[in-house]
Amino acid sequence: MIDQKYRLGRYGVGRSGLAAALLMLAGAPAQAQQADGVTERLIQILVKNGALTKEQANALVEDARKEAQAAKTFARMEPVSTANQPVTPGKPIIPGSVRVTYVPDIMRKQIAAEVKQQVLQQAEEEGWAEPNAVPQWSQRIKVFGDIRMREQLDAFPHGNYNLFPDFNSINGSSNGFDTNGTSLPPLLNATENRTRTRLRARIGVEAQIADWATIDIRIATGNDSSPVSTNQTLGSTGDFSKYALWLDQAYIRMEPLSFVTVTTGRMPNPFWTSDLLYDEDLNFDGFALSTHMNNEKKLGGFLTLGGFSLFNTAFNFGSTQAAKSPSHNSWLLALQAGGDWRPAEDVATRFALGYFAATNVQGKASPLCDAPTIFGSCATDATRASFVQFGNSLFPIRNISTIGTTSAAQPELYGLASNFNVLDMRYKATYLGYHPVDLTIEGDYSKNLGLVQNAVLKKAPVNNLGNNGVYQSGDTGWMVRVSAGHPDMKTAGAWNISLAYKYVEADAVLDALTDSKFHLGGTNAKGFVLLGNVALAPDFWLSSRWSSTNAVSGPPYAVDTLMFDLNAKF
Repeated sequence: MIDQKYRLGRYGVGRSGLAAALLMLAGAPAQAQQADGVTERLIQILVKNGALTKEQANALVEDARKEAQAAKTFARMEPVSTANQPVTPGKPIIPGSVRVTYVPDIMRKQIAAEVKQQVLQQAEEEGWAEPNAVPQWSQRIKVFGDIRMREQLDAFPHGNYNLFPDFNSINGSSNGFDTNGTSLPPLLNATENRTRTRLRARIGVEAQIADWATIDIRIATGNDSSPVSTNQTLGSTGDFSKYALWLDQAYIRMEPLSFVTVTTGRMPNPFWTSDLLYDEDLNFDGFALSTHMNNEKKLGGFLTLGGFSLFNTAFNFGSTQAAKSPSHNSWLLALQAGGDWRPAEDVATRFALGYFAATNVQGKASPLCDAPTIFGSCATDATRASFVQFGNSLFPIRNISTIGTTSAAQPELYGLASNFNVLDMRYKATYLGYHPVDLTIEGDYSKNLGLVQNAVLKKAPVNNLGNNGVYQSGDTGWMVRVSAGHPDMKTAGAWNISLAYKYVEADAVLDALTDSKFHLGGTNAKGFVLLGNVALAPDFWLSSRWSSTNAVSGPPYAVDTLMFDLNAKF
């Protein structure tokens, strides 16, 4: 519809002669037999007024005649009667307007060209964009990140044992701990309350390199190279010193088929697991393949398998010896299968069964080793536990000889006493009847099929000893959690709350990879966790977490931890 009072110049047709001709055309009779003559006379007027050249006019007339023959009319313009014309819902008819059912091709092209030129000029004047100003490659890159500020209080009750060795510090040193000396080893704090202000900042890029392939790279903060924490304690280096950044993720993800995903590199956890087994910040180094399928959204299934490098022997190990030591490489080989089931419209469930085998992670006792303080290493030093938190059974791996030396020092390192072949079963059920407020219950159960207590005892473990010196361990862990609220913090005012109870025996899972917050990290722990979140704005929220835990076995060790977090992500 074109209002007679509305100038066509608004749409880029600014020449007065052409505009006048179109307005005359709009007022022409609607009958088909009159349209041809009227239009040709109008074109002649346009030529006379200089709005069209003779060649343009001839082309316009020829084009119009051809289309008139095919449609049996050249142009049809019907005055709109607001009294008799049916009104299309949502499209009111303007009184005094006319219906234009045909615009010649040459006019369409001219109008389109002038509109395009006008839009580009306006975009340049108003700073929208310039043609090709943004490189095509940049449109395939997305930047993402998050930041979290945390205030943390760790409170220890009276009666805690105060002589827990810090095995991670011992194994991380160049010479280990001298068991023949008079000083104490590095010890964990289990008696003095501490408050810490902690920062976590992560930033990454995702690039679409093909319709079926992407790459992700992310860097993060962290006090050290811990696999389960990217927290940086403020003030830990003193005098406002700068903090380190670490490569947190770097992987390629491919989807050659709609139901197959292949990932390789340093990637997020590809399995559906809880923090009973793996910390939420843990990343995996290696290869994973996942498949998934759905059936009418009521029943679906997934299968994930992967191989991941837990430890790779240094190329020059041992660096000070002419005869290099054999490789001792450790892997995590994992397989998990599960499904999704909707037994009712408002009920969603998920379940999974997984097997996670950590191969070659046990420490190995060395043959007789002559003075590692001189030669730098013993043959099996690479089998020491490269990272531990708390709980797993450990034993000394160096068999040190002091014959022929002037020193009786016996610097010792420690390895894992057990294998870890963990069977894990997880279940989750959600009631969606009050969505977006959901009600959820979930459970997780793990059992380490690789623990053989008699075999561990033969290695003379140095921890998990009761007050009477009797070795105590266990192969079982479980967790149950109930929660209510919004599933994410995508909208302002969103909230959720959860309560969990967790029980993890000393050798149920690898303490290096499990939750770093519960019992200050590791295994041999039991207790409650209460967590709440509330969104101040989309992707900007406050959270609070309280946990109260005790040791499952061995010397008394209890801790209460309170955390307040301010989170933001983009």
